[in-house]
Amino acid sequence: MMSSFYYFGFGSNLLTKRIHIQNPSAVRVGPGKLEDYQLDFYTSSRTWHGAPATIVPKPGSSVYGAIWQIDNKDMKSLDDQEGVSLGVYVPITVPVLAMNDGKRIECRAYHLAKQPIGDVKCMKPEEIPYNRQPSKTYLKTMVKGAIESCLPADYVQWLRSIKHNGKIVELLENKLDLHDTCL
Repeated sequence: MMSSFYYFGFGSNLLTKRIHIQNPSAVRVGPGKLEDYQLDFYTSSRTWHGAPATIVPKPGSSVYGAIWQIDNKDMKSLDDQEGVSLGVYVPITVPVLAMNDGKRIECRAYHLAKQPIGDVKCMKPEEIPYNRQPSKTYLKTMVKGAIESCLPADYVQWLRSIKHNGKIVELLENKLDLHDTCL
């Protein structure tokens, strides 16, 4: 039996400082690409003061993220972080293309239990509802983590262009060293 599992982080858990808060055993394997899914944001997080990220099935689309190897003892902690017992996120297993070597790795990932309807990528910025906008702090965490994870430059640029709600969570800005991260 394996003593660890692979996890695909595409939201705040792109950033090492963030994932290590509750999952200290996480070791980045490298960047990954999840095909036939799209990144989206929905609902609200009390921690982040805006909509958290989710993945939504969409043929032909893809989501980039970080592949982490995590000790099995931290799986409950990761589930707790994602609010699994509260019904916020649902764990799923997805095949992620490891960009370093081209192999597919079965990874644990999470998507919101209540998924958004409609394609946010097709909306004009002024049409994006408030409950589909991440906070500025959450988006900065994703951008810093995407750069740290060596995700493609055009994907990082697209993340920077996502409409946010302008809210800043000063405690997390300090804890995650986000003050120099530009959107």
